[in-house]
Amino acid sequence: MFSLKNKNPKDASHCLLKDVGVNSINRQHLRLASYAVEFNQIVEDLSKKEPTNNDWHRIDALFTRVTRYVQTHFREEEELMQEHGYPYFEPHKKLHDNFVNDLIKVQSKINNRKIAFKEKFGSMLWDWLIHHINEEDYKYREFFREKGLR
Repeated sequence: MFSLKNKNPKDASHCLLKDVGVNSINRQHLRLASYAVEFNQIVEDLSKKEPTNNDWHRIDALFTRVTRYVQTHFREEEELMQEHGYPYFEPHKKLHDNFVNDLIKVQSKINNRKIAFKEKFGSMLWDWLIHHINEEDYKYREFFREKGLR
């Protein structure tokens, strides 16, 4: 296991993610976790007030970064699977596609300036990170090790 610890000492939250056996993918997972930490900070900032235009700008910017990085991560992970003949590529890709569809729904709420997105996206991102990485991505660990990847 490896962890991401927030650099803010007042926030002791961390995310324990399993090592999936491919260093480049592990680094990408940590980056996604850092976005989840950043998003939780925005949600905390908004817990006592309605979002201002500046807040919406922060949300838009972060969501754009998350969406782009998720697409990059999925593409690279899927290319690695295809390149090495991962036998469970199709069901894994379907999980990725479902998550992208969920992101599109959240983007619609953000575009319509509906504050309700914050609970959905916050839990969705963390649930995805914890479940998908620790259970679904972890399944390919031994496969890629046998292929000589680290």
